[in-house]
Amino acid sequence: MVATRNGVILICLWNNRIGEQSLGKVVSDDERFEIFTDKNQPLFICPTYIAENGNGDICVSDVGAVVVTDAGGMLRFRYRGISANRKFEPYGLCCNSACKIIIADMKNNLIHVIDKDGKIPYTVRYEGIKMPRALCIDENDNVYVGEWNTDSIKVLSFCKCY
Repeated sequence: MVATRNGVILICLWNNRIGEQSLGKVVSDDERFEIFTDKNQPLFICPTYIAENGNGDICVSDVGAVVVTDAGGMLRFRYRGISANRKFEPYGLCCNSACKIIIADMKNNLIHVIDKDGKIPYTVRYEGIKMPRALCIDENDNVYVGEWNTDSIKVLSFCKCY
């Protein structure tokens, strides 16, 4: 769930019933806004974490990808990780003041950083961070990383150039 700059609450929803295909969507709290499809194809399978970027884009972690739409819900791009040889498992994500998208990859113990257009991807492995799952960022671009298995929070300082 995220509160946008315009005061709209966006919520990730998906069907989790056994035996049914999972289809996800992002809806607003007042149900006036819904992101569901792109050219009649589902955008999401299981949307989990959501953030608004400084340019108004909506960034959503999904199965094997981060899906980025514009503020109106139109697909801009999907980021599927940096290597076809590694399974990308995005969870928490946040955006810094330079509109970089910062993504927790729990399976690979990595933090991915991409620009607002999904380009210039790189990963960072921090000593002592295992299974990063939840991310949030403060006004000084410090990234708070919640670990899945340790119940601890680590703080990372990203310079504005990232």
